[in-house]
Amino acid sequence: METEKNTFLKEDEQNIFYEQKQALKNIFENLDITKIAFVGGIADYINLRAYYDMPINDIDIIYENEDDLSLIKENEVITRFFNRFYDLEGEVLVSEYQINDKNVHTDYYKRDFSKIGLTQSYLLGKMVWHATFDEMKTFHNDQIPKLTSEATGEKYEWKRLYKHSKKASLYNNVCYLDEKQQLQTLSDILWKNQE
Repeated sequence: METEKNTFLKEDEQNIFYEQKQALKNIFENLDITKIAFVGGIADYINLRAYYDMPINDIDIIYENEDDLSLIKENEVITRFFNRFYDLEGEVLVSEYQINDKNVHTDYYKRDFSKIGLTQSYLLGKMVWHATFDEMKTFHNDQIPKLTSEATGEKYEWKRLYKHSKKASLYNNVCYLDEKQQLQTLSDILWKNQE
């Protein structure tokens, strides 16, 4: 387990942008990480980092009890918005962590943890909860038909459709190669690119 922790720590230190690392460290210091879980880009990064080099841009966190965010709310400006994405009811809490004249955007979504597949992995040397590989694969694949121009009409956003299509294809490719017993080819490509 210590070897896994050190392997991922080294990989995370190399592959996560400095500003995002600082924002994550701020979250680790100000939140009880046993009471939150990472979804979105961070979950994608954790689930797929063994196969692809992936950037982390913004941070998406789910929580069950808003009181668990109290330290972050004391130390950062939190803005409440009506959630207009992903068929989730209620508000999304948003903060911007300023580092080196750059903002790292964080969204906090209230969710019932029993209704989402969660697992634990290391992130920057900390054991964190995050959405599982299958949960995120299904999520991205399910978003595609909801985001087409036909489905969204005047609210069509090609960037949002592209983002989910791209992520779905990464998950689907891992599954396809695993099914064909060729998953090692993806790892071989990754290691050759790092040499």
